[in-house]
Amino acid sequence: MQDTIYTIPVTEVYETPCECPLCALEARFENDRVNYYLGPSLMEPENRIATNDTGFCGKHFGMMYKTQTNRLGLGLILDTYMTEQIARLRKIAGEKPKAEEGKKSLFGGFKGGKGRDGQRAAQGMCDYWKKHSEGCCICADLERTMERYIDVIFHLYFTQKDFKERFNAGQGYCMKHFDDLCEKAGKMLMPGRQDEFLSALVKQQLENLSRIQEEVNWFTKKFDYRNAQEPWRNSRDALPRGMRKMTGDRQIGE
Repeated sequence: MQDTIYTIPVTEVYETPCECPLCALEARFENDRVNYYLGPSLMEPENRIATNDTGFCGKHFGMMYKTQTNRLGLGLILDTYMTEQIARLRKIAGEKPKAEEGKKSLFGGFKGGKGRDGQRAAQGMCDYWKKHSEGCCICADLERTMERYIDVIFHLYFTQKDFKERFNAGQGYCMKHFDDLCEKAGKMLMPGRQDEFLSALVKQQLENLSRIQEEVNWFTKKFDYRNAQEPWRNSRDALPRGMRKMTGDRQIGE
């Protein structure tokens, strides 16, 4: 596998030890996509159709707003997205367009007991929104790309000795990405390779979970007056690192 847009980020992120290389890859890709949707994507009609149709989750809308780099572009995205979704909700609710006002409302076409039109409209809108809110343009891009990155990790692990050594010498992963690696190894690797990879991964993960737990433990002991003069060692930021390790939430401690 020659260097590609997928292999280069993977090899780069494993060159510097960190608590979760997949979190680092995820963060880099998310930031790139946020900047893309606030920049070049605005000029591409097919992308505007996609963002109007799918929109973004709260996290990624928040990241776009936090950049403060193109508030006009974000405003245009939000304006057309809301316009599209409001039109869909009006249709689901049975509301007539203004041009058709005065004609019989679609509410009148509902079957059932009198006075239940509002209930049916509300239920339809809620059902639609629950399904709609599961989508996000950046989340969908991220899921596809992270799967590709994991493919690359497996390939490099078994074909490049230096990458394998860096991988095995790492500091483990957050539990979310540990689970992703285990799940995909079970699906993508042949039994022999699967056992080799997972044995190394499990050993590494347990060692590094214990490392951070010991740092958290020392953090708590530093509050004992008897340890006031002892060095902090590597425990000053143990709380956010430990929470990120256990949950995969990169925003903890930012």
